Amino acid sequence: MEPLRSTDPARIAGYRVLGRLGAGGMGVVLLGRSPGGALVAIKLIRAEYADDTGFRARFRREVAIARQVRNRWAVPVVDADTEAPAPWLATEFVPGPALSEAVGGGGPLPERGVRALGSMLAEALEAVHTAGLVHRDVKPGNVLLGLDGPRLIDFGIARALDDTVLTATDVIVGSPGFLSPEQAQGRRIGPASDVFSLGCVLVYAATGGRPFGTGPVEAMLFRTVHDPAELGALPPGLRPVVEACLSKAPEDRPTTADVRQAFAEDLSGGSWLPGPVTHLIAERSARMLALPDIDATSLDAGGADGPGSGSDGGQFGGPFGGPDTGAGTGGGARDTTAVSASPGRRRFLAYVAGGAALAATGGTTAWLVSGGDKDPGGKGKGDDGKTARPELHIGLQADLSGPSAAVGKGQDRAARLAVAEHNARGDAPFTLRLTTVDDKGEEERATAAVRRFAEDPLLVAAIGATGTDAAREALVAYDEAGLPLLSVVDGDIRHMNRIFLCARPRNDMQMLPVAQFLGAYEIDQVALVDDGTEYGRQTTRFLDTGLRGNGRTVFAETVREGTRDLDAEAERIAAKRPGAVVYGGGWRDAGRFAKSLTKAGFLGPKIATQAVHDPRFLAEAGEDAAGWLVVSTAADPASVPSVHPFAAAYRKRFDHAPPLFAAEAYDAVGLIASCAEKLGREKLTRQDLLPALRTTSYKGVSKSYAFESANGMYTGTGVFIYRVERGRFRYIGMDGREV
Repeated sequence: MEPLRSTDPARIAGYRVLGRLGAGGMGVVLLGRSPGGALVAIKLIRAEYADDTGFRARFRREVAIARQVRNRWAVPVVDADTEAPAPWLATEFVPGPALSEAVGGGGPLPERGVRALGSMLAEALEAVHTAGLVHRDVKPGNVLLGLDGPRLIDFGIARALDDTVLTATDVIVGSPGFLSPEQAQGRRIGPASDVFSLGCVLVYAATGGRPFGTGPVEAMLFRTVHDPAELGALPPGLRPVVEACLSKAPEDRPTTADVRQAFAEDLSGGSWLPGPVTHLIAERSARMLALPDIDATSLDAGGADGPGSGSDGGQFGGPFGGPDTGAGTGGGARDTTAVSASPGRRRFLAYVAGGAALAATGGTTAWLVSGGDKDPGGKGKGDDGKTARPELHIGLQADLSGPSAAVGKGQDRAARLAVAEHNARGDAPFTLRLTTVDDKGEEERATAAVRRFAEDPLLVAAIGATGTDAAREALVAYDEAGLPLLSVVDGDIRHMNRIFLCARPRNDMQMLPVAQFLGAYEIDQVALVDDGTEYGRQTTRFLDTGLRGNGRTVFAETVREGTRDLDAEAERIAAKRPGAVVYGGGWRDAGRFAKSLTKAGFLGPKIATQAVHDPRFLAEAGEDAAGWLVVSTAADPASVPSVHPFAAAYRKRFDHAPPLFAAEAYDAVGLIASCAEKLGREKLTRQDLLPALRTTSYKGVSKSYAFESANGMYTGTGVFIYRVERGRFRYIGMDGREV
């Protein structure tokens, strides 16, 4: 992204302009942010073209036809103003690189990746053609890469199939080297032209070269029309389909459906992109999280009573706060994502989340039929003795007997409590039944759990898993079953795919309140410590990028998990005299590290992440845990006011205090049930439920839930702040709001 120029607008309609993404003869492409925080790519047409009546008519029509394309692999139009003095068009922004950049910089994709690319692009073009359009410019630069799949962009020169006015002979529209023979000759084109271009793109993706060579435009056009494609470097497994796509005669080419079906079997299992490309996408996304020139979030470093308005007057009390006190266990709290403003006192960091990825659904039809449940309200007949309510099944994959059994059992009990409360409602349109499977935190058992869920035609969604490894292993199986998976524990950003919904902030987004704290207290030198794990990388990379982007000095340190001599590491870090230490690793090493920091004489703020919100950290660190600030996505039932009614109901039923993530499991059941109720159907499919879940907002007892419809990631911050006092975690705030 390039900086804005003096001639660029600061705002376009309701979008704040952040930078330049590119420019061409017709106008400029800008990165904008909507009032709700979504990133968009805005194509702003130059005024001289807007004054041309014929051009404006064409642009108006192009916008209208582009809105007709709806597919997960085609970037949609989200807004436009064709009548503005400088007309513009906004599409969802995709932070990933173009195929041309990925292949040009890192080499060809592996064969499996090319097959997946071909299938998904064919599906996107199938949607284009179904809408009555021809794309006309399918090329590597118009294919953006995302972790879950590609995105076809730039419908700027797409034309309706019946458009005779805007299609003229002797006019070549497209990119030499990737256009069809009929385009090269200026003849009328149809969907088959896009198939030819798709074949060219696949050759480029697989070999890094163009099928008709390079050189002067006239030479490339001649070879496109008259010469056979150069496919010698193409993997043999790709050649039959690609060669058919590159047939000179349009009628000899396969349809987009043919291409999609030929490569469809390669879409399941594992990443479709090589490691360097996935890292490039992650880094590009991280940069979007630290964009400059965003509306700043203002936080009052002191509360109503000044700095340290917490109970002990400590320095961590001011900049964090909590949610509004919630209603009862069934009602949830009011929306807690807003941040109170207090202008002018400090410099603050500002972050935004970006990226969009359309997702599709699939799966077995689950009929809501009558049945029973052991919980109250789940009997075979209603109170009036008439036919029982239809039934809906929800799965829970949890560790009930492994290393995370305490959390898993709490989730199971909380989910059963939510089911019982739902079934006790006289107005509930259906009866819930919960199926819980113990995966023991083991990968093989996790996959077996999914198979059991998939065999139940009544089961339309699942909650899980307790452990990250189990979740990662089972994700492919959930995808194959087309079964929506709602995770309240795992926030791994690598898990984005068509069926996954992350019901908590991602690991990297945990650091937003930390950034706000460091900005509020003007801490300019920060020691940022990761433990060498993927979790440590995710939680620290986001903050590192943001801090450096805002002029902070970062001491990036890696203290690998299991390091024996932590005293030496702590002394080395303390010698650099940082203003604060942020630790991004797990609870065990954090406990030892806390002891070592105390020995090294470090007295500044010490901050840790989700993994340290664990009673075992308190036991490991002992007195040296005192004063540590911990950010977490778990609402502690004993501390967070909005969760207290749920905690009381849980204790009454199970004679035990609910553990961490129990309230979130309770909310997950409520979210699924609420979504199903809103659909208002007597028979419900997994395919129906997933898009509905991704567009549903739900106010739970722990937080408000909403998702990116594109990729199923949690929107908002939803991070709870705790300070260790007297051997326990004391809740002091949420999302930058005071208790």
